[in-house]
Amino acid sequence: MGGSWEENEPLSEINVTPFVDVLLVLLIIFMVTAPIVNHVIQVDLPEDSYNKDVMKPLQEPLKLVIDKSGVLYIGKTRIGDSAEEESQIVLKDRVQQWTRGKKQPWLVDVEADEKVDYGSIVPVIARLKELDVSMNLVIRPKPK
Repeated sequence: MGGSWEENEPLSEINVTPFVDVLLVLLIIFMVTAPIVNHVIQVDLPEDSYNKDVMKPLQEPLKLVIDKSGVLYIGKTRIGDSAEEESQIVLKDRVQQWTRGKKQPWLVDVEADEKVDYGSIVPVIARLKELDVSMNLVIRPKPK
């Protein structure tokens, strides 16, 4: 009845098994949701051997994307068919808004899928030239 002193002493060890279980579940949740949260417009960039980037932009460039069906995006916002006049007007307005309050040189990165018709890219380039905006055509470097 009167057990020893050691039996009545509170247990001072921490059981870390539930803690590790919770951390593993959280890790799995983050691994599954990360690709969903970072949804990106899928574009297969043309490949080339050019890989020298001599000019570092002073400010973050605006990102224009033309997917394989010719749809134009500014950042992640869908504008419409890149050859349509209405899309060209929206593009011109958005680029003018973006350039306000920014110092030159204004730089735009244009990512166009390699399967896009040349006619879908030309109107975008023409609007950027009209607005005196510099442009980079983004490519995928060849593996070494």
